[in-house]
Amino acid sequence: MTIRTIALCFTDAAQAETLARAGAALAREKGAHLLGLHVMPDPQIYPAVSSHMSGELLSQLRDRQRDAAREVQALFDACVTAEGIAGEWRCLGAKYITPAERMVESVRAADLVMVGRPDGDRTGRGEEEIIRASGRPVLMVPPGWEPAPLGRAAVIGWSETREAARAAHDAVDLLEEGAEVTLLSVAKLPDRDEHHYPAQDMATMLSRHGLTARAVYRDAGSSKISEILEREAFQTGARLIVTGAFGHSRAYDFVLGTVTWSLLRNAERPVLFSK
Repeated sequence: MTIRTIALCFTDAAQAETLARAGAALAREKGAHLLGLHVMPDPQIYPAVSSHMSGELLSQLRDRQRDAAREVQALFDACVTAEGIAGEWRCLGAKYITPAERMVESVRAADLVMVGRPDGDRTGRGEEEIIRASGRPVLMVPPGWEPAPLGRAAVIGWSETREAARAAHDAVDLLEEGAEVTLLSVAKLPDRDEHHYPAQDMATMLSRHGLTARAVYRDAGSSKISEILEREAFQTGARLIVTGAFGHSRAYDFVLGTVTWSLLRNAERPVLFSK
C-alpha cells in the first residue's frame, strides 16, 4: 500500500509548527493529501464556580479557543503552501468527548497519522488514545525536529507479538528502496542451528520488499528497552524507530509503565507506533 493520506493531529499548540512542517514535508515526499485536525475542547466548568460563570465569560473562553485554532491553522496553511501540496483543514468541537476521541473519528481513513511528542508537563494521554483507538500507524515527531528523509534507515523493535508484526509491515510504506533496516530483538541469541525463527522470517519479508534487513540481538543488561532502541538508532544512523505499541492492558501500562510510554515521552527521533 502507498501512503496517500496523512492526518496531522494537533494536540499541543506548542508543537504545532514542528508537526506541520514535518507533515507537509512527508506529504510532498509521498505525494500525499495532508489533513490537519484541531479539536476545541468543551469548557471545563466546575460545580463550585458554575453559578458564577456568566454567558459572557463562556463566550470569551470560546473566542480564545477560536483564536488559538486560527493560529494553528495559519501554521498548517503556510506549510501546505510552502511545500506545494494538497491540504485540508478541519476544526471540530469536542461535543462531550475528549479531543483525542473526536480526532480518532477523522483519522481512521488516513494511511498514516502524525502527532507531536508530548513535552513539559503534558502526560501524553491524548496521543495514547490516538495510538490505541485509531487502528492506524501513528508517527510521532519530537519537539524541534527538522524535516529530513526518514526512509533511508530504521530500527524496528521486534518481539513475537501482534503489535510488533503490524509495526514491521507498517514500516514498509515509509521506507525507501534499499533502506537499511535493523530488526532489533532484546533477547538471547537463538541457537546456531535455528534457521527459521520469527525474527529472521520478518527480516526476509522486508528484504523481499527491496529493503536491506538484518536481525540483531542485544542483551538488555541494566538498560531500558527504549534506551537500547535509541542507542541502536544512533549507532546505525537511523532517523526512524518503529515499534509495536501498548501491548498490555491500560491498568498494566499505568502501574508499571511500558516501552511505548518511555519513547512517547523521551524519544529524540521520530517513532512509528503500531497497535
